[in-house]
Amino acid sequence: MTRSAPADLATVRAAAGSAQDPEIRRSIGDMDLLDEVTMDPEGRVTVRYHLTSPLCPSPFAVQIGREVRRLVEAVEGVSGCHVVLQDHFIAAEIQDQVNRP
Repeated sequence: MTRSAPADLATVRAAAGSAQDPEIRRSIGDMDLLDEVTMDPEGRVTVRYHLTSPLCPSPFAVQIGREVRRLVEAVEGVSGCHVVLQDHFIAAEIQDQVNRP
């Protein structure tokens, strides 16, 4: 089986940044909420981001995180995505829901 080449990091970052905040209706990239996007040689991506408030309601935070993961994993050459929410009062619980298979 032939393995596809890893995705371009700029493409992955653009995909992650295109996730919309459902309340504000702007992308997290436009609002400069992406902190870091990294990718290993096998195409596994880690996206670190924060939200407009450390008290953002958890349903919105989960929705945004799941959308980031879905968009990144749709990029050709990405083998998986782990989403890390930073600076939120229940970040660990949200990350658990977002990164669940």
